[in-house]
Amino acid sequence: MTFSIFPITVALLAAAALTWLVLRFFFAPQHGKEGIIDGGHQRATITVKGGYSPATVTMRPGMPITLTFDRKETGECTSHVVFADLGMDVMLPGNTSTAVELPPLQPGEYPFACGMNMVHGLLRVEGHTAGAAAQPVVQPAAQPAAQPAAQPLPSSVTPAAPATPNAAEAERREAEERRAEIKSLAGLVTIGAILTIPVFATTMLHMADPSLVPHWMVNPWLQAMLITPVMFYCGHPIHTVGFPALAHRSPDMNSLVSLGTSAAYLYSLATCVAPWIFPEGSREPYFESVGVVITLVLVGRLLENKAREGTGQAVQALIKLRPRTAHRLHNGVPTTATNAALPATATASLPWRDPANSTDVDVDSIGTGDLLVVRNGERVPTDGVIVAGEVTVDESMITGESRPVSKSTGASLTGATVLMKGDCVMRATQVGANTVLAQITAMVARAQATKAPIQQLADRIARYFVPAVMIIAIWTFAIWVSLGPSPKLAHALVTAVSVLIIACPCALGLATPLSVTVALGLGASNGVLVTSAKALEQARRIGTVVFDKTGTITRGVVDDNADWNRPSYEQDTVKEGSVEAIAALRARGIRTVMLSGDKADVAGRIAREVGIDTVICEVKPDGKAYWIQRLQHERDTQDPRDSQSATARQGSDAAHDTATANTVRNRSKADLIAMVGDGINDAPALAQADLGIAIGTGTDVAMQSADVTLMSGDLRGVLKTIDLSQATMRNIRENLGWAFGYNVIGIPIAAGVLFPFTGWLLSPMIAGLAMALSSVCLVLNANRLHGVSISRFDAGAAPQSTAIAGEPTVIIDDHTSLHLSADTDNNHPNTKENPMDMNMHMHHAAPTDGETATDPVCGMTVAVNADAVTREHDGKTYYFCGEHCANNFMKAPQIFLEK
Repeated sequence: MTFSIFPITVALLAAAALTWLVLRFFFAPQHGKEGIIDGGHQRATITVKGGYSPATVTMRPGMPITLTFDRKETGECTSHVVFADLGMDVMLPGNTSTAVELPPLQPGEYPFACGMNMVHGLLRVEGHTAGAAAQPVVQPAAQPAAQPAAQPLPSSVTPAAPATPNAAEAERREAEERRAEIKSLAGLVTIGAILTIPVFATTMLHMADPSLVPHWMVNPWLQAMLITPVMFYCGHPIHTVGFPALAHRSPDMNSLVSLGTSAAYLYSLATCVAPWIFPEGSREPYFESVGVVITLVLVGRLLENKAREGTGQAVQALIKLRPRTAHRLHNGVPTTATNAALPATATASLPWRDPANSTDVDVDSIGTGDLLVVRNGERVPTDGVIVAGEVTVDESMITGESRPVSKSTGASLTGATVLMKGDCVMRATQVGANTVLAQITAMVARAQATKAPIQQLADRIARYFVPAVMIIAIWTFAIWVSLGPSPKLAHALVTAVSVLIIACPCALGLATPLSVTVALGLGASNGVLVTSAKALEQARRIGTVVFDKTGTITRGVVDDNADWNRPSYEQDTVKEGSVEAIAALRARGIRTVMLSGDKADVAGRIAREVGIDTVICEVKPDGKAYWIQRLQHERDTQDPRDSQSATARQGSDAAHDTATANTVRNRSKADLIAMVGDGINDAPALAQADLGIAIGTGTDVAMQSADVTLMSGDLRGVLKTIDLSQATMRNIRENLGWAFGYNVIGIPIAAGVLFPFTGWLLSPMIAGLAMALSSVCLVLNANRLHGVSISRFDAGAAPQSTAIAGEPTVIIDDHTSLHLSADTDNNHPNTKENPMDMNMHMHHAAPTDGETATDPVCGMTVAVNADAVTREHDGKTYYFCGEHCANNFMKAPQIFLEK
């Protein structure tokens, strides 16, 4: 083989020039479109068609923002826009303008992407807040075209209830759009197959034996007539997304397919029009490859859309639980009371069980205070309290617990639960978006709008992926056309097109969101509500679980047969499942700690009963966050062996638990500290912990401060959370492994690296088939999470009696403020001094004297001194209990200040 230096030099220089142009085009600094300021409000319009135009929008800080997304297409890809940093997921109906309202934001970059994480844009907030602060902050009326599924609020703030469309309506519209897209894709696949199969079959037969096919059947012009409709009609959904995305500098899989098929089509058409311009061996058209690739891509998209219907089925099932009608009593008088008895007139003169005395109404027309009749076998229409009747209720769809619950007058009912036995009259206390079911749906939607930390790596790689593939294709063509065997041009075209087509950036973008979507729905159906993808990822790393006592480990109420001559706190009983959950945690090597305001004897009794490792007692309400900080400091700064030695030196009383010693010895800085609580006083500790877990039967404040909510209040939900996190991360790693492995192996093969050894090149048709099936494999693998059991515990790890050797370590809190008794003498025989570093200097959030301020996030009282955590905003200094609240405040200060 002989080489001519001049053609080689020209080809390589051209490749270098094209490489520079690609890098320049995709990575040159982008100047975003500046928003228009109108009366203290900033506005910008973004066109959605294959991408976002403009892809970058620049705004000023300190003023509310309205982004209008003018969507000029249909299909699932861009049907949502997700602001991951703000926790927003907004539905964008096809061919409709949708306004998204954002609060004043701090300087920074706020990326947004389509629901499938393949189309990306950026909201850049630049400048100083001083000039903007003088502008009045205006909150414009919500646009009827759209309402965010989740407001961009920190976890400690309750978002306003969405107006329209509600979750059920949004789900209905999205399902209709998905069905329409599936129907359209099915039609395009049918047309593509009808036109492509004859060209493909005759070409393959002619290659095998030219005598098998009449010459006119392989005429290039006949092939062009059949494939041209496939290219421009069937390929229209691909090209109308791919080329605009390329122009917007956010190319995706469609861009690569459009480039590859366009190159093959134009080359084939040129061989028909002017075959003499090509070398003798490079005059064969590739129309069959164009048709097969486009048809296979459409088949893959069709299969993917059908498979994706199952990824959100758990949440869809929750939405469908909501009844459409309710039976309203004729004499029901609206009232704001939540536990009033049924009016005498209703019970005396109107037999409420008689259907004639109630009217069927739409659930959306129910108002707070309405009296509703719920009959045996029906779903409860909304949240409320029973005012007449006794029933047995199946709450498994909300709490994940299968055991029916008996309820009578005064008991609460949750909407969408089922009456298994009996009839009742209830008074509606929460309706519409304020019901438990609506809040669960909204919480899952907010969580789906967030990104797991592991996804950030995939997103960074995906940003460079398509330009890298284009550069690989350029150099593949250059090397084959200059150094490859004859026919050089044909080989160069085949390899370059194969590289473009086989690459699948969608696999990288879909790997994490698909698994997270399925996992969040699975958790919701099991009574575990996770507020963010980050929390879902981190739960598997829990190394220490800190429990509140009253209402969390124990029931917090006294039995009817209690001894009223004894204090109530001495008769508090342990919840069902607490012993099993704590034993299972300890069997997994997870350290357990209990915080209690009770005296050492009472707290120690509960700790021994459930098998807690360490109990910290006599903790004042404002001291729990302090102890979480102490535990975090111990983990981050102490050598576990030193900690163990220090613990051993606390006295000759060596009753320290052996299991605890092993756990502490193996403690790692990577282990996270989780706090489980239910009360208002637990909110600061939940916020301070690495992972806050709230009991769903507790207060709203606790749930708003938590990362996870256990709807049933059963502590076995902590195990479910860990199991869910482990299963999800395993599934994500499988998806990412497939996505990376497929591209790392497939692209070099398409470029022809095996040709010197095997003598064959990958056909663009095979490349198209592989690419089409790659995303389908990810979707199917993510759907495997539906079959994961997150309710089984380790065998032998859940005994019904305490499995702790010796007594728990008991620490009396004499370090937090407002402590009225420093009783650390030998009155409690099993009490030990604090085994942690007593000299640790740490600011505590509730000072005993001096000037104080209120944390605007959690409401705690903090000392105004040099040790305080502070932030500056609009020329004013704000004080916080810790970095967690301070960072939340800086994300959206206006919301906390208004609160």
